[in-house]
Amino acid sequence: MRVSGKRILVVVIMGILVSSVIAGAVSYFNRSSTTTAPTDQTLLNSRLNNVVDFCLKSLPTGTSACDSQLGPILDKICGGENKNIQQSLDACHNGKVIQYYKVRSNELPKRKMLVSNSSNNISEK
Repeated sequence: MRVSGKRILVVVIMGILVSSVIAGAVSYFNRSSTTTAPTDQTLLNSRLNNVVDFCLKSLPTGTSACDSQLGPILDKICGGENKNIQQSLDACHNGKVIQYYKVRSNELPKRKMLVSNSSNNISEK
């Protein structure tokens, strides 16, 4: 199967965005200083929102990176013990990630049907 250059570029960009969010989350949780916490939390929120928006803009086709990494990463960030972080991060409670996966779950059966129909048409000729 041949992978297009655009698809590779999207996967690379998504990997960079996801790693940026993870790095921001890890650095935030590892800091003990409370003076920079609001700034770090704002930065983490902004980065996380950028990743979620990127994934939403890729709908209905989506990306493999969003499909496989967005949910687990958000679960790690929002499933932590610090309730203040969960409340301040938009992605933990705005439902956009759930919306992404809902659209993708509706789209995947349609794509499989289109692929099977097109392969049936080819074999009939």
